[in-house]
Amino acid sequence: MDAHGVDVVVLCGENNVTYATWNPAPSQEPARAAATRNVAIITRTEDHVMPAPYLDFEPGARRLASAIADHPGTLAIDEYPSLAVPTALANRSPRSAAPLLTAAKFVKTPAEIERIRRAQRINEQAMDHVFPLVRPGIRDTDLTSFFFRRIFELGATGNTVDPIWNVVPQLRAAGPFSLTGHLPFPLPTAGRVLQQGDVIFNDTGIDFEGWASDFGRTWCVGVDPDARQQSQFRRYMEIVDACREVIGPGATAWDVAVAARHANGGERPWFPHLYVAHGIGTEAAELPFCGTDLGEEVESQVVLVAGTVLVLEPVVWDDGHGGYRAEEIVVVTDDGCELLTNYAHLPFEP
Repeated sequence: MDAHGVDVVVLCGENNVTYATWNPAPSQEPARAAATRNVAIITRTEDHVMPAPYLDFEPGARRLASAIADHPGTLAIDEYPSLAVPTALANRSPRSAAPLLTAAKFVKTPAEIERIRRAQRINEQAMDHVFPLVRPGIRDTDLTSFFFRRIFELGATGNTVDPIWNVVPQLRAAGPFSLTGHLPFPLPTAGRVLQQGDVIFNDTGIDFEGWASDFGRTWCVGVDPDARQQSQFRRYMEIVDACREVIGPGATAWDVAVAARHANGGERPWFPHLYVAHGIGTEAAELPFCGTDLGEEVESQVVLVAGTVLVLEPVVWDDGHGGYRAEEIVVVTDDGCELLTNYAHLPFEP
């Protein structure tokens, strides 16, 4: 706050309230969540969480304005839940809290890293339960139901990513149309019955006390990977290793993207509408991003530091022979990076 010249911060976004106060919102459907919303008021000396269930209406917005009236100085706010809020706060001329939050979230504390590690472990243990169920004849929605049941048995406090079980074709043209001309990913589950030989790109994300996880692997239905698929997996691991080799304090987001390209023979090993790596914290995907369409001019200015957490998600694709995709979470350390993901690449390795 000192660095950004801000005296008071109002946080309305659930994930931002969790980040600043360690007060996670309960997992519930959107209409109920709006009725039980909390707002955080942060000053240089204290933080306060107040119930704010009526921010969609003028009385609720005026109550928020009254709550910060005793806290003078420059005000910043993360988001406006309704048109009533900017009207009620107009006399304070609020700034956007986004630059301040971005700078703060870029570096995770040891306690925050442990929350991410715990969330990821719950995600992985749930997938241990789901993997043996992947067989011909089961529906993708059944996998989702088994996954949901297990994460909450294991202590998850929410789910952030609708589980993805994308059956990918061998030939790009055999898949649905996409504006980029590449494989569309992700696609929602729709009750598809899995068939012998299907290849699945999966992606799941859960919440533990407000902190996110991110899991991704490639699974084969009812068959072992063939020699071509094993070769794709080895190339994926070479790309991950190349990225991990450059990740450390002082490296840039652009360095990570360049390393991924070089390990893939100069070709971009990620979906053009996404990126090769992204940050994670109270959001399933947050800054920094590596390999976006912003390019070198922007990403070379994004410098990694100890405590930055990244999710690597390269994609190896051989059109006509399908591909391999997975995800690995790493945290930048003082002398490199540490892998937080702790899950085998089944069925490609023991």
